[in-house]
Amino acid sequence: MKRLTVAIIGAWAGMLAVGCSESSCPLTTTSFARFEFVDEETHAAIRLEPAFNVTGFVVADVTVRDTLTDGNVTETTVRDSLVSREVFTSASSYMSLPLSHTTRTTFVLHYTERMRDTIEVTHRPTPFVENIECGTLMFHHVEDIRYTTNHLRGIDIVNPEITHEEKSNFHVYYRVTATE
Repeated sequence: MKRLTVAIIGAWAGMLAVGCSESSCPLTTTSFARFEFVDEETHAAIRLEPAFNVTGFVVADVTVRDTLTDGNVTETTVRDSLVSREVFTSASSYMSLPLSHTTRTTFVLHYTERMRDTIEVTHRPTPFVENIECGTLMFHHVEDIRYTTNHLRGIDIVNPEITHEEKSNFHVYYRVTATE
């Protein structure tokens, strides 16, 4: 009887081990674009200090309907910010920012109250299923990047494929002033 009980417990434990496998899913289903800060002349990594804020915007075309005094309805398409929230605050050598599920994401880097730059990334979002238990991941392929140069000097696309793996996607160039 003792051997039978041990065998039953062993078989039961084996079934639990098979049924409760450890998940290999990524911790997040959001893909982040990694922007690394680089010295314009030496191309060495730099740390931007003091900390600055980055606001993310999702911009889309929205149809606005107006009723005229004669009762006719006119439709006008306008660009509108659908989502605006702070997505980064740090003094760092890089920033990782989420991209929207639309084809364009805009970020505003607020260095000071009056000094800011805007980065607009045009990308193609692609749903990706690695494992059905993990759900759908959203990957992106960068097609273009536009930016202002109030403080930053330029941006290069290093790797246009943005996935759930953390890797450099952009080099953001700044002029580093030498202190003597």
